[in-house]
Amino acid sequence: MFKERSTIDLVVIILSITIGGVLLLSVFGALLMKLIHPVTDISRAVEAITNITTTIVGALVGFIGGRAAGRWEGANGNAEGASNE
Repeated sequence: MFKERSTIDLVVIILSITIGGVLLLSVFGALLMKLIHPVTDISRAVEAITNITTTIVGALVGFIGGRAAGRWEGANGNAEGASNE
């Protein structure tokens, strides 16, 4: 599965898995804290989790969009080094 992927793809996959795991643990920790101590205010934790999620989703969308644009240019012959004569 990983032999045919580029290094950048592998880095993005590993980064996504790592961040996903940290986010899951953060959400689980916030929920556990609310269950153990119901009077605890977890709004800052939820805000931090939301900000991290928004940033990561935006970065991944930008990365995927950039790769799609690069493939589109290569398919049209507009890639660097292509002759337009």
